[in-house]
Amino acid sequence: MTKVRTCPACSDRVSTEDAFCEGCGRPLPEGAENAGHPDSMPTAPQASLAGAVPPGGWSRDGADGGARNGGAPGPSGAVSPGADARPGLVPDDGAPTAPQVSLRSLDTGGRDAPAPQALPDSAPHAADSMVTQPIRRDSLPSFASSAPPAAQPEAVPDWPPPATGSNPVRPANPGLCAWCPGAVSDGYCERCGLLQPTGRDHVEVRTRAAVGVSDRGLRHRRNEDAMAIRVIDADHPRAPGVVCAVVCDGVSSSPRSDEASRVTAETGVAVLAERVSQGADPREATGAAMIRAAEAVAGIADSPRSAPACTFVSAVYDPAAGTVTVGWVGDSRAYWLSGGPTSSASALLTRDDSWSEAMVQMGALSREEAMRSSNAHALVAWMGADSGEIDAHISTVTPTGPGAVVLCSDGLWNYFPEAQALTDAVPGAGARPHEAARAYVDLALEAGGKDNITVVIVPVPAGGPRARHD
Repeated sequence: MTKVRTCPACSDRVSTEDAFCEGCGRPLPEGAENAGHPDSMPTAPQASLAGAVPPGGWSRDGADGGARNGGAPGPSGAVSPGADARPGLVPDDGAPTAPQVSLRSLDTGGRDAPAPQALPDSAPHAADSMVTQPIRRDSLPSFASSAPPAAQPEAVPDWPPPATGSNPVRPANPGLCAWCPGAVSDGYCERCGLLQPTGRDHVEVRTRAAVGVSDRGLRHRRNEDAMAIRVIDADHPRAPGVVCAVVCDGVSSSPRSDEASRVTAETGVAVLAERVSQGADPREATGAAMIRAAEAVAGIADSPRSAPACTFVSAVYDPAAGTVTVGWVGDSRAYWLSGGPTSSASALLTRDDSWSEAMVQMGALSREEAMRSSNAHALVAWMGADSGEIDAHISTVTPTGPGAVVLCSDGLWNYFPEAQALTDAVPGAGARPHEAARAYVDLALEAGGKDNITVVIVPVPAGGPRARHD
């Protein structure tokens, strides 16, 4: 587990190996205080997820962070539906996990993949039909320990758009410090030493079928989140109206985490759109996108000891089939938010790759105990050159609309960890996605804005599998 300490200037967590704080750019003294105190972030208890134990191993400190349900937990940890239960997102038998299939089978058309789950009874979590298999990156760069890496061409231009269709707020002059008259070199001011904004302080993405808003928040000097959205044309012969979206959260203790999240999000959504346009099953497309995204972020590392890293969560909504396929690594989340009494109940569709979730799944700690730990939000899986072999999770559900699929970073779900709380905070998110996305960001800012905040909303209309977006 990576040992962390706090920056005396901004209180952000930093690795013991860091010489400078990635949050504010100030040099770190040798005797910086270890981060041994619990996170003061208020977090609500969350019903335990029954299922497989997350992978062990050393953890990476993630961004700062923390389900109201309709019934009581049963002996196995599953939650029984209440008297007013609505269609949910788990099988009738309440099975905690579904059979696992190999990612290689996804690449051959997904023949072994389980069928999308229908929506019988309500439950606060819905990581059903989940695939948990290692991602093996065959094309990773090799790093020589005895010699510095050879000079490589820049993988990304200085000011690319952070997400498809977005209009980023950019510094007036990237060569001058945003905080003082000093000159900027390598992203830092040569005079005051502060890390410069990324040009993504506030970004909004609007398409005909999905909306995203990302904000720097109140504590960080730059936005290390990224999002990307692609919508296939409604008259496409193989994937009419399919929506692909990705949200990534840069790991703040890693270098160039803002670049990591952007490269990963844009690579992931591009592969998703390409594969589904070619007629690939959404599960196959998601597996391919996660592999390619992992390779892309690993490829920008100078060495395994200096590896940009981020989380990953994606969604593919197929209006013709009525299915939602999500994939994730890390603790960025996907939710289904109910849009009415006849819709599927609100549910968390992902399961965090975090220390706290691992402790809960192993039965070592209760969720309340785990969330009180200073390690609660440390990651046990992420995307980066130093991640090793990672487990990619893929889940497919068939919700009954109306409602919305929400992808978000922990800058939002820290304040609304439960699916029903997220639904109640902004009712009818699917009917007014742009206003809802802005409202979620505003609520997170009002609650403290401790981290970067990113939310993508994909509306799902009523009418079943043949419903289409306008």
